[in-house]
Formats: sequence, structure tokens, C-alpha cells
Amino acid sequence: MALVQNLVPGILGGVSGLAQALMGAPAWVIVACLALSLGLGGLQAVFPQDSADRLAWWEGQRAYLLRRRELRDARSRERQLGGRRAEE
Repeated sequence: MALVQNLVPGILGGVSGLAQALMGAPAWVIVACLALSLGLGGLQAVFPQDSADRLAWWEGQRAYLLRRRELRDARSRERQLGGRRAEE
């Protein structure tokens, strides 16, 4: 896995430029932009950056979603069969 870089200096540098561009904007806009940029930087730090790790993460997500769909469909079939049995 790739080493996690310290993203805070880059984020703060970008945010300071953004703050200059937003000079005169309402305070809530500046706070929202700051929160968004810090959130995206945190997401980049948590999400795998190495290609093999990223592939494994996506494969795991895909397997999870497929299992979830199968369980949902099985529950739906059980409900349908249960309802028919109760009517008979």
C-alpha cells in the first residue's frame, strides 16, 4: 500500500487561495468550502491509493452488494410464499 501523504498543508494552501477568491462572500460559504475541502482530503487519505488495493476494495464492494441483493431477493420470495400459504 502506498504511504499516506500529509495532505493538510496542500489542503490549507488550496483553501487559502479559495478564501482569497471568495473575498466578500458570506461566512457560511467559506466555512462550507473549507469543510468540503477537508472532507475530500480525509477521504483521499482513507481510500486506498495503490492500484491493487483499490481493485481489491472495489471487488469487495461488488461482492457485498451482490450478497445483499441475493438476501433481499430471498426475503422477498419468502414473503410472497408465506402470504400464499396463509391464504390457502
